[in-house]
Amino acid sequence: MKPLLNALCPMFFLVSLHCQATDKTVDVGTQAGQKLAERQQQEKLAAQQLAAKGTGLDPTEVIGRIEFNYTYLEQKTGTERHSGILKLDTDLDSKTIAGMEVPLSSAKLPEGSDQNGIGDVGFNIRRSVYVSPSFSVMAGGGITLDTASDDELGEGSHNVSAGVFTAWRHGTWMIANIASLKFYEDHAKDLNSFSLVPLIAYQPMAEYLSYVSLGLPFTYRYEAKDEIMNAFLSFGKVMPNKDVYSVGTKFNISGPDNDDFVLTIGYKRLF
Repeated sequence: MKPLLNALCPMFFLVSLHCQATDKTVDVGTQAGQKLAERQQQEKLAAQQLAAKGTGLDPTEVIGRIEFNYTYLEQKTGTERHSGILKLDTDLDSKTIAGMEVPLSSAKLPEGSDQNGIGDVGFNIRRSVYVSPSFSVMAGGGITLDTASDDELGEGSHNVSAGVFTAWRHGTWMIANIASLKFYEDHAKDLNSFSLVPLIAYQPMAEYLSYVSLGLPFTYRYEAKDEIMNAFLSFGKVMPNKDVYSVGTKFNISGPDNDDFVLTIGYKRLF
């Protein structure tokens, strides 16, 4: 019996080594497969993010544009307003962008009179301070001048603002936020405010629909102690030549808000 056991021991040892080697081969193969799948997923997400660039939604993206937004507005006071805002952004370098806004408005007041003309013109500058494949940060400031030709077409005061813009991207999804402070002249200090504007965007870049975005701006006015929260819903289409068309609306969630119905139609020419 002992000679038989001595003869079988080397065989068991070889079988054991073979099994261990096979297990290690399976483990290595599994790990390689997992790494390949992870790399393919990362490449897919990167391709989706690249396709979604240039929609004009990302507040941290340094991209020049000419933009025109038309808004039809009905207020609870009975005022009806048609307004258009012409925006021009130009990239000064790879990290800095400067812009201006010129609003044109037509308002029909409850008593029947009309006001037509220019609104409050604004200027701003923003600079990228951090960029990674999935996360970016930009900071900037601006000034809005009391240039409105009539009282109903502006806020009746100069103001200055400062803000920080962040954006996180994951494939077809983007989550962004704009945090800003705005200060007015003494006679309009009730409008001094702090704002947070979270933005959630789904960007499938499909044949008929390029993106859906939901903005949830929250504003707190220091002097008046007002807390206001709204929702902006927008649908957009990016054309092959990078023209962007959009349509949207606004809803009041909480706080004092005089707007009853809002419809916005937008056009962007990105360059």
